[in-house]
Amino acid sequence: MSESEKTNKVLQQILDLISKNDARLEVNELTTESESFIDKAKKEADEATKKIQSTFDRIHDKLFNFNNMLIAAFLGLSKFPTETPILSLWMAILPILNLIYLMFMEYSQMEIYRHAAKRMEWSLDVNLDVRKYGNMIRKQTRRSLFSIFTTFGLFIFLVIKILAY
Repeated sequence: MSESEKTNKVLQQILDLISKNDARLEVNELTTESESFIDKAKKEADEATKKIQSTFDRIHDKLFNFNNMLIAAFLGLSKFPTETPILSLWMAILPILNLIYLMFMEYSQMEIYRHAAKRMEWSLDVNLDVRKYGNMIRKQTRRSLFSIFTTFGLFIFLVIKILAY
């Protein structure tokens, strides 16, 4: 084998090593880039979860405040006018029952937060805890929707009673 063939063979080996190194660098760059996308997606998911939870809290706070106004209105209209009140005093139990339901809803929301806070302690079968968490959120969403309807229903009932008087 001539000197030039040996040189060409060594150069070819160097080129092969450089191309393997370039491929490895490209894979490392792609891996790093994909990991950053995954981290960004996880961060966005956590932020979205926090926003959903704060939205639930704000909605529940507004329902509590509005329901308290309904309790005051029901109690006030059960004494006004004095001779023939617009509402019976027993009707005031309706917004009070709604308030109890809202308190139950807040308790179940607290349980969701408690379960999510223990995410690092979830069982080895993570899907079980993830499904439980998803079910808790779905139930809470239905409860919240129901509480919106009941509170709005009480308001409509009150308006109809006032207009019919």
